[in-house]
Order: sequence, then structure tokens, then C-alpha cells
Amino acid sequence: MSATPASGASGTSTIEKTFLGIGAAATATVIAMELAHVGEVAIFAFSALTLVVLAWLLGGATEQLGEHYGPRIAGTLNATLGNLPELVVVVLLINEAKQAPELIDVAKASLVGSVLGNVLFVLGLAFLLGGLKHGTQHFRSSFANLNSTMLVLAVAAIAVPDLLEVQNAEGAEHLKELSIAISVVLLAVYVASMFYFLKDGDEQHAPSGAHEARWSKGLAVTVLGLSAVGVGVVSEALVGSMEYTITEIGISPAFMGFILVPVVGNIAEHLVAVQLAWRNQMDFGVTIALGSSVQVALLIVPLAVFFSYVVGNPIDLTFETRQLLALGLAAIIVPILVSDGESTWIEGLMLLALYSVIAIGFWY
Repeated sequence: MSATPASGASGTSTIEKTFLGIGAAATATVIAMELAHVGEVAIFAFSALTLVVLAWLLGGATEQLGEHYGPRIAGTLNATLGNLPELVVVVLLINEAKQAPELIDVAKASLVGSVLGNVLFVLGLAFLLGGLKHGTQHFRSSFANLNSTMLVLAVAAIAVPDLLEVQNAEGAEHLKELSIAISVVLLAVYVASMFYFLKDGDEQHAPSGAHEARWSKGLAVTVLGLSAVGVGVVSEALVGSMEYTITEIGISPAFMGFILVPVVGNIAEHLVAVQLAWRNQMDFGVTIALGSSVQVALLIVPLAVFFSYVVGNPIDLTFETRQLLALGLAAIIVPILVSDGESTWIEGLMLLALYSVIAIGFWY
């Protein structure tokens, strides 16, 4: 986080204390609005803003807890728990889709939007702002290449059910079973990659840029736990009011899922990664942006499939053609841009331009 505490380690800044208070008050307000049966659009808007605050606190707590254990843990924790709001919202959307089937489109679009939001929007914004301030920036290409390769693997695996549905009518009858099998493979790759990154990877795969922790371990764990509980409560209110909001405002389910849900759920990584680039700590910033995208593809997507069976509304890994095309474009351009271990503002602008074009396509 960019705020500087007035005291030494284990201290919280004025901004952080303010956000802690705002997060608690906003969560209580969301609960009160639901009990008072305030308008659905108002509940949706306030829940989204509250989730942004809680995601910021969740990201701050994971970052501070990670600082106690070094940069590897810091980057892994930030990517892992920073995606918790996204997972909670997706699972709730799948459950709610039993009564409102169009919410499945929102859930699937949010998974694609989360991946693209990190590799195109966040990484692009980090490259752009960091490049404008510092010129050409450098990061360790080995870890970036590892993540971009896993992203290509995930995109290829996710595309298999759609290819089967198009080419093999008999095989299309088994899309759910195929989706489970693919999810198991993706989850196994994710677990193996985390083991490699934390245990077997040499130091060139570890991001630099760790600082002395400002919070104690106890404070970080407490904020982490309370934020996670708040995320669950507020996400339920958000999802509960989403169907009415889509109808009332006239936003397409795909655009709602592609833009709004990922932005709200992943705001923590967005803020941290861009701030790190602005401070010229590109190793850590690229780790968060790419690591978060890979985690959505290898972990959140499989968990969404598994949880869909738990909530009694099984889904498969079929996506709209434009969603697969967008993922494919990202899987092509990102490895090219990170392979040399350098970034410039013009590369960031190109990533943002691609994201904007895709977002416009989803709007229409």
C-alpha cells in the first residue's frame, strides 16, 4: 500500500485506520439496507462500493502478512486471497442462477473479465504509468514467462469443451464431465506451480520489493478474517440485487460480468500492482498482475465448477465465442510483451487499447 504510517512496523497509517472504520460501517449499512428493503439498485450500488473497500482491506492484510515471510509469500498471498471476493461472487451467482438463469452469463463473463482485467488492464496501466515516470522498466523475465506460459495452458484447456461442442455432437453430451476432468487438471497444475514457486524455484523466480511489515501478524490475521466475513455478507447482497439491477438499468449480463464484477472483486490487486509500478518495483507488480490472472484461470475457474455441484446448479466450461477470442488474444500478446523482461509506456498503451476494444465489443 502506498500510505506511510506515522509509527514504525506494526503501525497503521491514518488512511488505513480510516478504511478499517469505513469497511465496518459500510458492511453494517448494507445489512441495514437489506433489512429495510431499500431499492435493489441502491443496494447493488452501495454493496459494490463496500466490496471495493473490503477488497482493499483484504489486499492490504494479505500484503502485510506476506511481508512477515518474504516476497515469495507476499506475492502468492496477495494473488490468492485477493481473488477471494471474485470466487465468492461467482459461487453466489451460480447459486442464484437457479432462479435467474441469465446470471450464469454474468458468472462466466466475470471469470473471463477477471483474467483479461489483470493481464490487459492492470498490467497495461502499470506499464503505462510506470513507463511515463521511469522510462524503460525492468523485471525478471523468468517468472513472468512462467506465468504467461501457464496462462496459455489454461486458455487452451478452457477452450476444449467449446471445440468439442462444435465438432462432436456425441461428445457434447458429456460437457459437464469433461469440464470436471479439465478442472481437476488445471487445479493440479496450479498446486504444482505453487509448490515449485515456493519450494523448488530458484531466486530468479522470486519477486523483489518486499518491505518491513507495518502491521503485526495478529493485526493482519484479524483484518484478513473480518474482511473475508464482510466480503461474504456484502457479496450476497450484491448478487441478490444484481438481477433487478440488470433489468432496471438495461446493462447486458455479459458486460456486467466482464467489467463490473471483476473490477469490484479484484480492486485490491489493481491498486497494489499499479502502485508498485509507479514506485518502480516491477518484479512485485508484474508478479501480482500475472499471478492473479493465472490463479483465476487455474484455481478460481475449477473451484467455480466444483462449487456449482455443491450449490446444486452444475455448470460446464463452455464460453461465448467472443470470450474465448478475447482470452486467446491475451494469451498471444502477453507472452510476447513480457519475454524480454522490459516494459515501456507504449506497451502499456497497447494493452489498454486491446482491453478497451474488447470491452466495447462486450457492451454491444
